[in-house]
Amino acid sequence: MTHKKYFYPALLAGLFIILVLLTIPGGYFYGSYTDWLSQHVRLAETIRNACLEQKTLVPAFLPLGGGSNGYQFSYYGYLRPDILIGCLFPAVPMVYLLIGYMLAGYFCSVMLCYYWLGEHTQDKVSAFLGSLFFLTAACFFQTHRQIMFVNYMPFLLLALICVKKKRFQFLPLCMLMIYLNSFYYSIACLAVIGWYWLRQEGKGFWKHGFLQYLKTAFLSIGMAALLLVPTALVILEHRRSSDKLNLLEILGANADMHSLLYSPYGMGLTAICLYLLLLGLCHKKYRMDSAMLLFVSFCGAAAWILNGTLYARAKILIPFVPLVVLQCAKLLNELRQKNLDWKLWPCFIAAVFLYFFRTKSTFPWMAADLGILIFIVLIHKVRCKESLLQARYTVSRILLCIMPCILFYQTMQREQFVRKEDVFTKDLALDSNLLKNGSPLYRCDNLTNILNTGNLVLDGNEQKSAMYSSISNEGYSSFYYDTLLSPVQINNRLAILPSSNPFLLNFLGVRYIETTQGNVPAGYQTVKTADTEDESTNDGRNNDTRHVLAENRSVLPVAYTTSSCMSESQFEKLGAYDRLDAITRFTIIPEGDTVSDPDAVNDKSEAGNSTSDPLAASVGNTRGEHSVNNSTDTESKMKDYAPAFEDLQLPDTVQAERTDEGWLLNVKKDTNITLNLNQSLKDQILLLDFEVENLEKHAVVIDINQMRNKLSGPSAPYPNGNNTFHYQFSSSSQNGIDTLNITFSKGKYLLKNINWHTYDMQNLFEKQYTAVENQTTETGEILSCQATLDEDGYFVTSIPVQNGMEIWVDGKNVPILTLNQAFAGVQLTKGVHDIRIRFHAPGQMVGFIITIISFLMYLLYALRVPVLFLLRMLKLKKELVLYCLSGGATTFVNYLIYFILLKTHMEYLAANTLAWAGAVVTAYLLNRRLVFHSRKHILQEFCSFVFLRFLTLLAENILLWIAVDSLGILPLPSKIMVSVITVLSNYVLCKYKIFHKEEVKHG
Repeated sequence: MTHKKYFYPALLAGLFIILVLLTIPGGYFYGSYTDWLSQHVRLAETIRNACLEQKTLVPAFLPLGGGSNGYQFSYYGYLRPDILIGCLFPAVPMVYLLIGYMLAGYFCSVMLCYYWLGEHTQDKVSAFLGSLFFLTAACFFQTHRQIMFVNYMPFLLLALICVKKKRFQFLPLCMLMIYLNSFYYSIACLAVIGWYWLRQEGKGFWKHGFLQYLKTAFLSIGMAALLLVPTALVILEHRRSSDKLNLLEILGANADMHSLLYSPYGMGLTAICLYLLLLGLCHKKYRMDSAMLLFVSFCGAAAWILNGTLYARAKILIPFVPLVVLQCAKLLNELRQKNLDWKLWPCFIAAVFLYFFRTKSTFPWMAADLGILIFIVLIHKVRCKESLLQARYTVSRILLCIMPCILFYQTMQREQFVRKEDVFTKDLALDSNLLKNGSPLYRCDNLTNILNTGNLVLDGNEQKSAMYSSISNEGYSSFYYDTLLSPVQINNRLAILPSSNPFLLNFLGVRYIETTQGNVPAGYQTVKTADTEDESTNDGRNNDTRHVLAENRSVLPVAYTTSSCMSESQFEKLGAYDRLDAITRFTIIPEGDTVSDPDAVNDKSEAGNSTSDPLAASVGNTRGEHSVNNSTDTESKMKDYAPAFEDLQLPDTVQAERTDEGWLLNVKKDTNITLNLNQSLKDQILLLDFEVENLEKHAVVIDINQMRNKLSGPSAPYPNGNNTFHYQFSSSSQNGIDTLNITFSKGKYLLKNINWHTYDMQNLFEKQYTAVENQTTETGEILSCQATLDEDGYFVTSIPVQNGMEIWVDGKNVPILTLNQAFAGVQLTKGVHDIRIRFHAPGQMVGFIITIISFLMYLLYALRVPVLFLLRMLKLKKELVLYCLSGGATTFVNYLIYFILLKTHMEYLAANTLAWAGAVVTAYLLNRRLVFHSRKHILQEFCSFVFLRFLTLLAENILLWIAVDSLGILPLPSKIMVSVITVLSNYVLCKYKIFHKEEVKHG
């Protein structure tokens, strides 16, 4: 009997292992180049390093994207369990922990699904088949791509089991784990749990269950407030516009049923599931569930609402997979018991939907899936002898298992898995070893693997200009692409990817870059190669692909002072290329904040020719290690250019036609061509831009000298709108720029309005400034420095302005100015100043307090205080109320003194000790007179009171030290958390040790 009990779970486990092993090619990781490596593995490593560096589980600030609120990356990881586990094992690479966590979660989901289905059907075979459909659902393709699509699944199933078993005390914890794994799917998961709860209790749900459901949902949301509140605020701060959907798209139908069938970006189930849902419409008991699931799958409005009205994409419906397989398992059980008959008409409806998949490479397998389904229906329509019924039943069940497994395998074969050497490449160690003790006043970027390394920070001192997240600082992104004219390299413009754009590298202080030997930008010198520890120099071989680390000591630091400025109104009058020149040489300040009176500014001509612009004199005449002469030359340094090329013969794969608008290109396949300049450009930057009109549905990609621009296709999920391609070329070779190596992607597109400009490299170093002196940062600070000014001017940074940022000058919090369109700075007077930039994530403290309160409420709810204890508390009701009132007054005194002392910058433990002293006196007087009405000797009683309270002071100071120094929590919220423990212990001590009434002795 025991063997039969474990047969199907063992079979599921064996199938799981086989399918996973078949999925992964030899020498590869269980992960994709798309998103998994760039957004999940690398970012997980960065967040873990930040947690360890800042000694907190929720670092408020990450050195990505020029410096960002850490909650901008919540979608990919904050408080994700595998990252928290990684903090306990810092020596274990996050890639192993992530793969292990995902596979363990996937396996547990399958086992939990089998258990849950068995509880409903009481039939092992039906539960097994439903679990197999679950195991082979194409949505689990995301376990090695977009992991937040499915990593919550075991906790969703646990929540459904809690509802089934009426173990509601554990339900908030399950919901909490859903939010921590993937808050994006929380709305859909809450909808699934609510619907399931309603169907379990029926009409009784509206009397009792609905209120309990709401309480549980709000309690779980409160428990996750430390994540959800700051994340909500950062989303609102950097909210991007949603897709433009018309009413027809919202209220229309998903006629192709990609939301339910086959697609890994939907539920990814097979034709048998659609068949069973349609069959359920024929039975009154299952009609409502089938209708709801078909409506959700078919109606775009459901996905639109669950996506928070951002878009109507089917990926949000993945949490409904358990409900679909439950319905399928129930109906298979009814078919087994002959309470339902196999019908042919749902097969024809499934065939209609299958028509929309005809262009897919796996369509023959899908057709075979439908064919097997029709065959099963037909053999059940044929009458047979009683002795053959069991054989027919067995054959049909085996056939039902075949196609889901094959289709799952076919889906997995479409993945581009990551090679192990791409995760643990020695080139990445280049940055960590050389930059371990680097200055926070400079940044580093990697130009060799821009997607795979953009989110990777190996060391606490490493700063990056790049970031890849679903939320980006709008001002920083606009500056990156619109002002610095950096190329848009992928479909998603939200991704801020590193580039060899020399204006960008200089302005953002990218002192170190990892690139290839033949692609070192001008101004950089090779300091280390991937295959040697010796210092080397660039040998000028453009085709050399060895990885090198190059350094440019002349780039701007992250923070400096200057009085060489231009007002925003003057800046806005300039053309795009003149703005690029102006922001390279001067600091753009808000209107009305000009240091010195400017002269008038002449408007720019259509051709972009510059006239004199008003600018103030230089301050320190220093730029890194180079001295720059004072200059009042405001003439634009950008020059028009007309290149001359050697004769070029286009290959047969490229047909070029000159039109009135420009050049019409018809490229039959990806093609490389080389353009040789008649005259090389040495010590100059060559700039090129042209408009692109896509005449087909494919994306347009044009690479020139390893600089990529991409215009996404019209049907791309995140269209980038990159209709103008911008390029900036420079070279550190002795010959300069003499060749353009161009790669055209396949397609038909029109190139028009082609413009060329040149810019002397020496102009990059014309900005006149004085570097600040770096100082050691304290908790909560992202930069600390000392600035010296010979005259009034500005403190300028390349750290983006964002909510939660503060700049303290000489101990005072001063208003932040937005300089250079997007960056933080302040106005300073002549002299020496101590400057500290601090950051706190908006809503983090509020979220922390709500989380603590919610957890306390949950403990009261889950532990169910014993009845006898409640009765006893009722007897002491008056005493308890008075104690709470006196405790409130004492706590107010305690916090008031503590808060005031913290504001005077007193050390937090000393402040807590003095606050304790004031609170002790207040507490003693109130407790003696109002609460316990003690008549004992006052001196003896007070000494006892102080002594026992002193023990709580020691305990409180120890807990404060752990919370502040070890966990990185701010002093004020740490005290709130610690006070919960001390208040309870104080009541017990006062009641039973100090103010207890003496017993009356008789005789």
